[in-house]
Amino acid sequence: MIDTLYCHFSFKRPRGEDYGYFAVAMFTDLVGKPKHLIYQNTCKKKLWQDHQFVTAIQSYENVLGEIYKNQGLMKQYGITTVMLVTDNSTLAGWIEDHKKNREYTHWMEKAVQPYRRGGVKEIVLSIGLMNTLNYEKSYKFCKEEYVTEQNDESKVVKDTSTGKHLINVAASGMKLSTISQITATDTAVPVIEGMTLEE
Repeated sequence: MIDTLYCHFSFKRPRGEDYGYFAVAMFTDLVGKPKHLIYQNTCKKKLWQDHQFVTAIQSYENVLGEIYKNQGLMKQYGITTVMLVTDNSTLAGWIEDHKKNREYTHWMEKAVQPYRRGGVKEIVLSIGLMNTLNYEKSYKFCKEEYVTEQNDESKVVKDTSTGKHLINVAASGMKLSTISQITATDTAVPVIEGMTLEE
């Protein structure tokens, strides 16, 4: 039974634009092999500020939002821990210590404040941070063609080659096979629009 997901996250700032692409990809393995991809989403959002470091922090807020949005479903599948994976060593240092560079501490506080214990979007799963990788696997999704969310509207990406949603329970080793099995047994499960699981 899988209890940990590895959540790769990244961003891209198109030159001369006031928005950025923010991508999240969740895998059942650390290195992010394509066959272990179970969730991917790309958002197009207005930048907090047109600045590389600030946008990196905004990408951290975005991944926390993705975890929050999907944590009800993850809990139902026995996921207890999400390990964040990034190739940005500066951001990783700030995640470990928000006061490491006081010039950016208030941006880090902006990113995490809603998701703290007792916050309006409290995350109840355990969140960890892996050592920085040379290459994380979500950056390739920071493109217009992968965008499914704008203005925080919730949708889930489909694999355009197959037309199927990017969650495959059988491949990940999870026991339940459809979302209807979850909702049939627990009426408190939050609805995640568009998310279905392959038989």
